[in-house]
Amino acid sequence: MTAAMDQRALYSLTPDAFRVTGLTPAGMKIPVLAADILQRFAILFFKRTHPCLWVVFLGGTGTGKSTLFNAFCEMPLSATGVERPKTAGPVALAHKECAFQEAFPFPEIDMEMIPPGKMPLSSTGSAGKISVLKADKDAFSHLVLVDTPDLDSVEEKNHRMANDLYSLSDAVVFVASQEKYADEVLHDFFMKVLQDEKPYFFILNKASQETTREEILHALQEQKISIHGANLWLIPHTTPAPYDRIALLKPFERLKNAFFQSFNREQVYGIKSAAHARATRRLKKDVAGLCSLLDLEEETVDQWLGQLQRLREDASKAYVQNQRERFSKTSGRYLRVEIRKLFSRYDLLAKPRRAIRSIFKGPFRLMGLRLKNRKTDRKAALLKVREHVAFTPVQETIAKFNLAVLRDLSPSDEEAPLFKSLRDPNLALTEAEIRQHILKSQEELAQWLEATFEALAKGIPTGKKVGIYSTSILWGILILTFEVVVGGGFTMLDVALDSALAPFVTKGAVEIFAYHEIRKIAKKLAARYQEGLLSVLRKQAERYVACLTALTTAPETRKTLDALLKSVS
Repeated sequence: MTAAMDQRALYSLTPDAFRVTGLTPAGMKIPVLAADILQRFAILFFKRTHPCLWVVFLGGTGTGKSTLFNAFCEMPLSATGVERPKTAGPVALAHKECAFQEAFPFPEIDMEMIPPGKMPLSSTGSAGKISVLKADKDAFSHLVLVDTPDLDSVEEKNHRMANDLYSLSDAVVFVASQEKYADEVLHDFFMKVLQDEKPYFFILNKASQETTREEILHALQEQKISIHGANLWLIPHTTPAPYDRIALLKPFERLKNAFFQSFNREQVYGIKSAAHARATRRLKKDVAGLCSLLDLEEETVDQWLGQLQRLREDASKAYVQNQRERFSKTSGRYLRVEIRKLFSRYDLLAKPRRAIRSIFKGPFRLMGLRLKNRKTDRKAALLKVREHVAFTPVQETIAKFNLAVLRDLSPSDEEAPLFKSLRDPNLALTEAEIRQHILKSQEELAQWLEATFEALAKGIPTGKKVGIYSTSILWGILILTFEVVVGGGFTMLDVALDSALAPFVTKGAVEIFAYHEIRKIAKKLAARYQEGLLSVLRKQAERYVACLTALTTAPETRKTLDALLKSVS
């Protein structure tokens, strides 16, 4: 993967892509860990394509950090003082040939490039911006020196910027003073420098004449800070202490020589290669840790989805069982009575044609309709039946299902993203949405029933317009079946219909065929209607799935992360 491809892959991946449900306590660390890892990738790519060695000056308020920085730069770039933090924003010195604006890994930090000789003297810098003076001295051709805001600054943005520039650094000049070197903030930060194995100079500034290296090393050892003696430098206290006076001191002269010898042009490649290896090694470890958390999150999400499916199935079974208990007896009784009415209107063997015509009209009279227009009458019959649809049982089932989800599947942590999302008032289907969904599925069912009847009626022989296979009787039975189904009696419909039709079936092949066709249609009708009602429950479950999916990390994110890791190995 080329550097340009690295950057495109990196920029396509943002911390927001690493989502978390909150189902596991450890998973809540994912966003912070991912943001840190992506920042370190950006730093790694930047340093790989920009050859200059970044050396940052770190220290607390009043330690003389900025004065020493000016002495190294041989000019008063950074404002100095002891009464309050002087460096509001980082001030840097870089060679005019060292370009690094492109792909700077901290887009929130503005960069001001100042040509040689144009830098205002003793600049305090600007918050949120790094002021870079371009130098033309060969000694700085491979270096970028940066004076950072004080580590113990009460301004959070200053503290954050110092941390950012430290993470970008290849080496560190850590400045303490006798009154500050035991400070907890400085202690903790320097421990980080040691743990990160970055090359460093530890400078005790403003040291008294009586102070010895052995005393400082012993005092640091008591604080569990173990540094090599060659890395410890003492700069004596002078009053006043302008940078040019500090620069004339013999201890500083030795320090400066050691600094430029340690970070000369020949050393840059080795220092940067070692830094790249350390950064890559730690990235691999931390990416592996992030992937482990993502795997745990994915496993937990799968379990959650399985539980959701079981809750939906339980709710479906409870609904069907409720309908079975409520309608099984009344459905059978209603069908038998109404079908008997249909067939009692004629004597199958002796009635004249007008009786047959009366039977032909029977089901429609039953529905209070007349046969002026058969297709229109069928539509009206269907509409009249659909007026009796039962919404309440479905609404009650959805409500119980929603309560079960909150009871069994919600994280206990109120700060968990899923906890909040499950309580979004727009997540649960409203009564209006439930009604609309049921009516839509019912409309589709009515269309299917009419189309099925049309296809079946076309096959009725011309000479056979009576009995169970007459179009009138067939449509009447189907309407009755539809009415029972819509009323909720779909659970035992095939058995009830069989009991209702059996007394009217002769041994003729046509009647037997019609009998089986009617039963088959009725069974499909019941199954379709039941599926339509239960699809409302499925729709509610799909909302929960979508809610969870919006809080999970996409597989493509994992793939891009793996590709980034391979590109720096």
